[in-house]
Amino acid sequence: MTEDPQARAARLRAQSEEGATNADRRLRAKEWAEEQVAAVRGTARSEHGDVTATVDHSGLLLRLELSPLTKQAKQDDLAHAITAVVRQATADARNQVREVYERLRNEGVIRSLPPFLLPAPDVRAVELALPVRGNAPVKRAGDHTEEGPPESWLKDEPW
Repeated sequence: MTEDPQARAARLRAQSEEGATNADRRLRAKEWAEEQVAAVRGTARSEHGDVTATVDHSGLLLRLELSPLTKQAKQDDLAHAITAVVRQATADARNQVREVYERLRNEGVIRSLPPFLLPAPDVRAVELALPVRGNAPVKRAGDHTEEGPPESWLKDEPW
């Protein structure tokens, strides 16, 4: 038996309206997700708060704060602490972005997470060894134990 033309037209009209509603819902959800992701800020601090980093949703460093005590740290130790804190902030930001898209997936707006979502980097607690706190500086391979100021290759000698 063939479908009545008016009934078929009504059914197709309803399907079309449902498709348009779903497309509009997905578009609004995409715009919402873009706004949420753009607002993401990841922040992390070293154990005693001497190093603080803030990054945007992509992991771009926006702000780096160093306490005055960091002037007493060895440059190599400070560099490692800064790098580790920025990695923690990046992990925080990536996890927040992932949560936005997981929410959309859980609500059925998207079927799977976008392939551009990167996993959060592995992170660990960051402690900066400072003489003021009585921490013994961590000895790293390649550390030099020279006393006094370093020799400079920028000597005041004529060529």
